[in-house]
Amino acid sequence: MQYCEKCKVHVRGLHAGCPLCQGPLTGEGETPNSVFPAHTYQAPRYHLLIRSMIFASIAAIVICATVNILLGGRRWWLFIAAAVACMWVCLYSVIRRRNNIPKNIIWLVFWLSLIAVLWDLFTGRRGWSIDYVIPAICVLAMIAMAAIAIILHLHIEEYMIYVLLDGLFGIVPLLFLTLGWVRVPLPSILCVAASILSLAALLSFQGEALFSELRRRLHL
Repeated sequence: MQYCEKCKVHVRGLHAGCPLCQGPLTGEGETPNSVFPAHTYQAPRYHLLIRSMIFASIAAIVICATVNILLGGRRWWLFIAAAVACMWVCLYSVIRRRNNIPKNIIWLVFWLSLIAVLWDLFTGRRGWSIDYVIPAICVLAMIAMAAIAIILHLHIEEYMIYVLLDGLFGIVPLLFLTLGWVRVPLPSILCVAASILSLAALLSFQGEALFSELRRRLHL
């Protein structure tokens, strides 16, 4: 420990001069210990999983393309590549919004619906995306939203906007029915009915809270 003759104080640590008078110090100083513990960076565990999935995805595409080229025939490996790309789009959406599950569900409805429509268009435009996939996705999203709200004990303000958006998405099949795009009307009719009931329940039981939240978010 160092000592200042002028101030008559002992100084801990290793200093070039007295912290009080800047005068010379006598004695041997000691190397100060860090107040804060040393930080060692540890990569999150899912980083290794993500890297493994990236490698597996690339390997699957390369293997399928190689087999397709060797055996000849139609370029079916492109469908494998498209499926892998769709998986990564959905996974990216889930990881990016993992702290807001209701918002995550809404984005998944959007991406899965878009992917289904594009996949249908590029595989012959048979209409299965509009007939079955989009209505099923919207209904499942409404069920998932209600289940998550109950399980996680979410406040109504935390998810009511997303329930409203999901209900509006569910009415989209009504447009398909009106335009005559749907070959199998039953799934779309059930989806529209479920959406209307969901919106009616929201307005009936949480109407005041909904409009209050809308005014707050829109700064009205």
